[in-house]
Amino acid sequence: MITRLWAWLTGYVIIKLKGAQLETLINRIASHGFGIWDLERVTANIMIGRIRIKHFKRLRPLLSGLNVRVGIVGRAGLPFFIAKVIKRKGLLIGLVLAAGFLYYLTGFVWMIEIAGNEQISLEQINAVLIGQGVKVGAAKSQIRLRYLENLLLTEFPELSWVGASIKGVLMRVEVVERTSPNLAEVQYGDMVAAQNGLVTQVVPFRGTTLVSVGSTVKRGDVLISGEYYDQYGRRQKGSAEGIVRARVWYDAFGEAAFSKITEVETGNYHTNYTITVGSWTVRLGRQVPFANHTSSGQTWQVQIGRLKLPLAVTKHTYAEVDYQTRQISPEQARILALERAWQQLAAMGVERDQVSDIQVDEYIIEDQDGIRVGLIAELEQDIAEFAPRL
Repeated sequence: MITRLWAWLTGYVIIKLKGAQLETLINRIASHGFGIWDLERVTANIMIGRIRIKHFKRLRPLLSGLNVRVGIVGRAGLPFFIAKVIKRKGLLIGLVLAAGFLYYLTGFVWMIEIAGNEQISLEQINAVLIGQGVKVGAAKSQIRLRYLENLLLTEFPELSWVGASIKGVLMRVEVVERTSPNLAEVQYGDMVAAQNGLVTQVVPFRGTTLVSVGSTVKRGDVLISGEYYDQYGRRQKGSAEGIVRARVWYDAFGEAAFSKITEVETGNYHTNYTITVGSWTVRLGRQVPFANHTSSGQTWQVQIGRLKLPLAVTKHTYAEVDYQTRQISPEQARILALERAWQQLAAMGVERDQVSDIQVDEYIIEDQDGIRVGLIAELEQDIAEFAPRL
């Protein structure tokens, strides 16, 4: 704890290590006594970690002879905060004024949320609240929560419990109706990580936030817990809601041969016909004499005026083809393999215009007759998904 506090006071950076010799670099860093923490592997050749500024400046000699690249993906700590403040005095003044204005606004209710009602409509509950002056823009100091709870219980005998609370600028009114069946079975759960990533934004709507910007998370980690404490300090359970965006990495690969088999028509054709009457079909003409061929057909439906009769004649045309092998250049094969890798990413739901960075690695296939392209795509997306608890 003391070490991390000191790192924040002196400043540290979040770095991305990319390459095939990550373990060798980590060993060199450790042997030189450089502190690196929260080290997480996000793909086979990408790791995310944190390191103090003075140690980062001394990393360059350690990269000698290694196929590893190091980049900064984030900065944190007191020095960076002070630097921003010094450079932007006008911004600081504006922030102070804005903070004061925002503090003033926090004395009012700007959102009202009503939950738990099924038989009683929102309009009915809102009418009672408005009658007591509780509406968007109302001063929090003028709202008597316990009085509202008792009033709603009196106005609506269908209710067995009412809880009113104010958190920030949100006022929440939770009700339990007497006719609600199996209240113990009401679903609740957490927002968990759908995949590994580096958190860039957290916007909780409901629940307890367990991660912050800069955190590295793995698939299944709880991001926003559905457990929380109400205004009485009692532990409650609900359905967590929120958005957690993160930098994530997807792996894909594509292969292409240095040759391509194509169909070439020989110029030989064959034609036959079929006559269809209802569900009966009769073929006229010889069978196709070609081992390799393509086919096409054209059908004529017999009709009288607008009435179609169950009689049709189909002409079948067959073209003999020969399969030939055509060589393609390594560059064309590379483009084809890369496109197949992109298609694999598209099947995972990754869109090209969302990708912020890519890494491409090429390998010659063992039989020397093709190429394999590995593609790592980096993008930012919402990784939070709801995981119910039974």
